[in-house]
Amino acid sequence: MKRKGIKEVAAAAGVSVATASYVLSGTGRPSAQTRKRVLEVADQLGFIRDASAARLRTGKSNLVGVILNNIINPFFSELVASLEATVYEAGGLTLLATAQNDLVRQEQLLASMVAQGVGSVILSPVHGSTTDDLAPILAHGLPLVVCVRDVVGSQAAFVGVDDEKSGYLAAECLLAAGHRSIVFIGGYPHTTTWDGRCVGIRKALADAALPEAACRMLPGLMHPDFAEEKMLLLASQGMLPNAVICFNDDQASGAYRASRKLGMIVGRDISIIAFDNIPQGRILDPELTTVDIQPALIGRTSAEFALRRITAKETSAPRRTLEPALIRRASVIST
Repeated sequence: MKRKGIKEVAAAAGVSVATASYVLSGTGRPSAQTRKRVLEVADQLGFIRDASAARLRTGKSNLVGVILNNIINPFFSELVASLEATVYEAGGLTLLATAQNDLVRQEQLLASMVAQGVGSVILSPVHGSTTDDLAPILAHGLPLVVCVRDVVGSQAAFVGVDDEKSGYLAAECLLAAGHRSIVFIGGYPHTTTWDGRCVGIRKALADAALPEAACRMLPGLMHPDFAEEKMLLLASQGMLPNAVICFNDDQASGAYRASRKLGMIVGRDISIIAFDNIPQGRILDPELTTVDIQPALIGRTSAEFALRRITAKETSAPRRTLEPALIRRASVIST
């Protein structure tokens, strides 16, 4: 069955092709009555707008490319759900891909987004990304929004949380509970997220008149098994403190497993805190104390930046740093 086109819609609605085009593209100033009639007829005929043709006419695409460094961490599920809903509500569509923390794959995906004719790209960059990795897409003139992990010196827009304050809040919570020896597990070193949290932790230690050595930094993978392995190793060496900071809430589940294997009860024998504030933290027993870094707000704001740069042809690269917040639950106990 041949798909109905804009000429058939115009004829059935009793308006000119130009008027039908204005209504279906959301442009021009047709009356409310005319708009209602055209849209009703379009629905009845099963009219589907040709986005590629519209892009050729207007020079704009409502397709937003999204490249995440991974999708396994539930944090990104929260982020992308909010992002996708924001784009959809604005009449757009998202094209999602994951770079699997691979720089080569990220490079290829960025090139593919250009080839697909997206109107803008939202990128959560992989570990080791530099300004050189982003230069080709920026040189192409495609609006780029970097989220969560910044790429220092790039000309892209950015949305993320204050990482230094996040680290400070986590360490301060443990220090206020009386802990004087801490281990920070997970996170890729020399990224803005990990570096920022380390700076915040060290500042909290300094404010408590403690040396930097009071918190041992163990960067590395960000999945639960890594936290479990590191805690068991430290325990076997007699070096496991009774206060642990995990790089994210998902990783904290591994810290809980290690605690059980060691015969320790979280919230009684050991304190655990993490970052993200995803629903999973409420499932753990006891519920996880965490620093809320607002994944849903990061997703929504990133989408708004991307859409605004498409529709308004905005040339500036806005930056927004969100405020983290400590969510106190039962996994941290006073000593």
